[in-house]
Amino acid sequence: MEIRFLVEDIACTGCAMDMENILLELNGVDEVSLNYADREFTIQYDPGVIEEKTILKKVENLGFKTKLITEQN
Repeated sequence: MEIRFLVEDIACTGCAMDMENILLELNGVDEVSLNYADREFTIQYDPGVIEEKTILKKVENLGFKTKLITEQN
């Protein structure tokens, strides 16, 4: 599955790359891509292993606000 969300308060590319690496460490997250200019993350994940809310919660626990864009099968 795919989830796309905005990270509204990410300040630098270094922070974005750190977040990308942290999300890739989550069991069930297969791919993370970032459009820094738009502050948009796209994540491919296995819903049988990890839930969307767990991914978003991880980002929020890192101190960032998220806004869901869309979800597709």
